[in-house]
Amino acid sequence: MMSRSSSSKGLARDGVRRSLWAVVLSTLAFVVSMLLPSLMNMQQALEDRKGMIVDGARASELAQSWKHSLADAAIYIGGENALVKLAVILLAVVAGTAMFAYLHDKRKVDFYHSLPVSREKLYLVNFVTGAVCVIAPYLVLRVLTLVCAHAMGFGEAVSVGTYLGVILCDILFFLLLYAMSALSTILCGNTIIALLFQLWVYLAPLAIQMMHEGLLSLYCKTYASMSYSDLFNHLRLSPAATYFMVNGAHYGSGLADNFIRAGKPAYMLLAEYAAAALFIIALGVFAFRRRKSERAGTALAFRPLRLPVKAFMCIVMGTAFAIGFRLIGGKFWLWPGLVFGTVLFHCIIEVIYAFDLRALVKHPVQMLAILAVTALLMVGMQKDVLGYDRWLPDESKVASAGLIDYGNSAAELTEKENIAALCRLAEIGREATLNADSNDTGTVFLESHSLQFAMQNGTVKTRSYKLPVSEEVRSLLHKVYGSSEYKLKSSSLYGLDLDNAHVIDMTFCVNQLKYNSETITDGEKAAEIVKTLREERLTYTEPAKPVMSFNITTDAEANNYANGIVTDRDVKTLALIKKYFGLEPQSIAPDTVSQVELDFYVPAEDTWVGLNVTDRADIAALLKDAVATGTMRMYGSSDFYDLTSFKDNARVNVTPAVEDGCNYYEISYPYDSFPTSIVEKYRPAAEKLAADPYANAATADGDTMVTRSDSLG
Repeated sequence: MMSRSSSSKGLARDGVRRSLWAVVLSTLAFVVSMLLPSLMNMQQALEDRKGMIVDGARASELAQSWKHSLADAAIYIGGENALVKLAVILLAVVAGTAMFAYLHDKRKVDFYHSLPVSREKLYLVNFVTGAVCVIAPYLVLRVLTLVCAHAMGFGEAVSVGTYLGVILCDILFFLLLYAMSALSTILCGNTIIALLFQLWVYLAPLAIQMMHEGLLSLYCKTYASMSYSDLFNHLRLSPAATYFMVNGAHYGSGLADNFIRAGKPAYMLLAEYAAAALFIIALGVFAFRRRKSERAGTALAFRPLRLPVKAFMCIVMGTAFAIGFRLIGGKFWLWPGLVFGTVLFHCIIEVIYAFDLRALVKHPVQMLAILAVTALLMVGMQKDVLGYDRWLPDESKVASAGLIDYGNSAAELTEKENIAALCRLAEIGREATLNADSNDTGTVFLESHSLQFAMQNGTVKTRSYKLPVSEEVRSLLHKVYGSSEYKLKSSSLYGLDLDNAHVIDMTFCVNQLKYNSETITDGEKAAEIVKTLREERLTYTEPAKPVMSFNITTDAEANNYANGIVTDRDVKTLALIKKYFGLEPQSIAPDTVSQVELDFYVPAEDTWVGLNVTDRADIAALLKDAVATGTMRMYGSSDFYDLTSFKDNARVNVTPAVEDGCNYYEISYPYDSFPTSIVEKYRPAAEKLAADPYANAATADGDTMVTRSDSLG
């Protein structure tokens, strides 16, 4: 007959009684990470509000301040509190280790395994005991925090539905991480080894992804750094890292990316992790039942796992050392780093397995085999065996696509015409990039752009291409940049809420070579100008010449700032600006420029040569259609991709020097207005100076002497 003390219920009571320390620790952890920060934040907000009232703040200012206070409180109360997430992860490790640490003590193992209780029940009792010791205090503190929030007037900071989603998310991630910790403890025979193994299990996926990205950047010509979407999709195997990217049942603000937007439901992710938690729990039951009692005190409790675990760790660390050595010492040190890292960790792991320093040289054949596999994997990455550079999107399987301009997020384009154009650009770009010679100086059009494709299966692919200047490329870009969908989704102008918000000010820049500007505070007229520009911008698809820039600020809670460019095609907008404020575009006046610098690349000498142009007629011709992209605040403005400072493989930069300031300004031209004839006039002189830097040079007609620019000479 089974005694009460050895029954499942008796074991559970005994486990809870022995684990009161875990309840106390969990309570303290959640008080410090959840309750106290929330109370402190809310108290500070109330004091700030009281101070504003005493100072006589207006009702609108109080309302705006309270909105910000509620948003801040929601971070601490809700699912974006990083302290709570950190506490959950640490408690999962502590509970998972503590509940099964007796397996590492031979005397305790003999005692517990001699009880008339099946291994399955014993596992479940231990697992449930650890879960209850953490989840029960968590729920109590969650309820207490919510009660305090309502009592202090912050009840609307987080809705009940959102709060329940946060609780569900935290519990789910805890169970998953807790199950991973418990399984790791069962697989090991030593507590210290178990903790190190858990650290590896939690962080290895993140480390592998970082190394993979590093190798791609080194050896793949079309590599593009990961966007938030790419990063998130690759981190799914690391729940500890992914945990910080979700806010309850939704994705968190850290994923404010057009392909995975903040606030988007994360139900599928949570379902995947719930299934993973159940699988790992079942795997824990299986491992617990098969684990031999005499394995207590060893490094790994399952001998067949030794070689796979060692090989995996050695390959990862060998690769890590290879990348590290290369970054520090250059290309030569990649292979010494690989050998050193692989051999070093093979020796370390052997010593850990045997708990004996004499095991350093044990299993040399295995070490050589692992080293060979690591080297083959490195060669495979160098040769792009997996076809990263060869990849092309299948148009029928693309859900959305976009261009990443100057590091900005890509606009999520879903219209078939835009997807087709971007897929064709990818095809052209792949061929041009892979076939380009390493010393090729040919003109490229999208040198700082990347193409991003969200596939229907949920993956996101990003590639960076060199697109040659051709009529087909320009035509495809016209289709994308000129489309209404792109303009509506990419321009900050269309994000302004001008119907429910008041315009505070609007600052114009009308002079192409001076930052002097005029600030307008007439909100109604400014709003009318912006609305007119938004409507007018959608009426044409052809490239236009920028003639004026502006910044606008509103009192909206979100999306309250935008910048914009007015072009020569925005006739109605220009007329309104002149009518209301008397402002007109001012082009670059040749008489304000002392000289213009032309920069040529001379392939024969493999060098750049800068020439100072002082001829007044040539300066006037060079500045006739020029646009000062710097003073016009056009950095990163993809709407005007057709502007160029080089053409026809000339590699020319035109930089005027203003007489009164000795400042230099970046100059570009509409593609079809590039002053080719004037530029080519100076090429022979540049080639002569490239061959002999100390020679005198003249233009092709022999009338104008030119000097070499100090900037490139």
